[in-house]
Amino acid sequence: MKKIHTIGIIGGGQLGRMICFAAHQLGFRTVIFTDQENSPASFVTNQTIVADYSDKNALKKFAQSVDITTFEFENIPFKTCEYLASQVELCPKPQVLKITQNRILEKKFLNSIGVKTAEFATENFSKNLKKFKKGILKTATMGYDGKGQHVLEAYQSLPQTGSQEMILEKFCPFDSEISVLVARGKNGEIKTYEPLTNIHKNGILDESHYPAKISESLILKAQTISEKIAKELDLIGILAVEMFVIGEEIIVNELAPRPHNSGHFSMDANITSQFEQIIRAITGLPLGSTAFHSSGYMKNLIGDDVNNLAKFYQNPRAKVHLYGKEKVAVGRKMAHVNILK
Repeated sequence: MKKIHTIGIIGGGQLGRMICFAAHQLGFRTVIFTDQENSPASFVTNQTIVADYSDKNALKKFAQSVDITTFEFENIPFKTCEYLASQVELCPKPQVLKITQNRILEKKFLNSIGVKTAEFATENFSKNLKKFKKGILKTATMGYDGKGQHVLEAYQSLPQTGSQEMILEKFCPFDSEISVLVARGKNGEIKTYEPLTNIHKNGILDESHYPAKISESLILKAQTISEKIAKELDLIGILAVEMFVIGEEIIVNELAPRPHNSGHFSMDANITSQFEQIIRAITGLPLGSTAFHSSGYMKNLIGDDVNNLAKFYQNPRAKVHLYGKEKVAVGRKMAHVNILK
């Protein structure tokens, strides 16, 4: 196996920042490729290349400066990842990104491997909305944190969406939302974290709680589904699987093939954080233990919430993680706090 010294990270956000911290702790150098000046990750990396994601000269320079690459968010042009993969090893593979950055491809993939999702339609939306009674019309790509989504009743007319590719999902009344992180290494080794319960506010994750308030059988079912997805994707890296719990049934909602907001609690409550785990997975190191040593919850600080840090600093069981973002904006994730019990 090729000796890895330097890890390239596509994207300069807070996830990239935290990947850098973990990489440096394990003795690796990092290079960030981003289209944003003064990105959160740029302050903690060995080198930053700032260029458009379609700039092949800059991408080639990036590829030549690293031994392996990964990405910290999905909304990267697929052609960018495809080109990079022709120059340097990319984990996960571009095909994983292609599936997970498009809700239609993602749901078709999940159904093809026997994993249940909400019913959905890709055409005849008015007819299918009447059939579903209630549905969520979503953009097929580029939607996150509740963006590009419309909750509709059967009697409502469809909103104008222009030429965007859309998907209509049947509204799913669930008991709770959970997520599972699963890591898979280059030799096929798999380690799965226990589920966390997620609470959203205004379409954005607000809190993630461990342990999830679900039965032992559901915990096992959620982990088994996540492992199956990782194997079928031929994942090398880490994957977050977001799920709905309905009674004793689990429906998969979305996939994210990179560290995930709901996995931040692992930074202070697990033997191995999700950020250390992705470094281990892509560099060929043995995967770390996913055991929790603490319970509690992760709280996102969104927008002006970051101005309320004083109360968290007063709590000796609170671990504050600031993202180094220069401007506070409505709906912008500025930091998170892990509160251990």
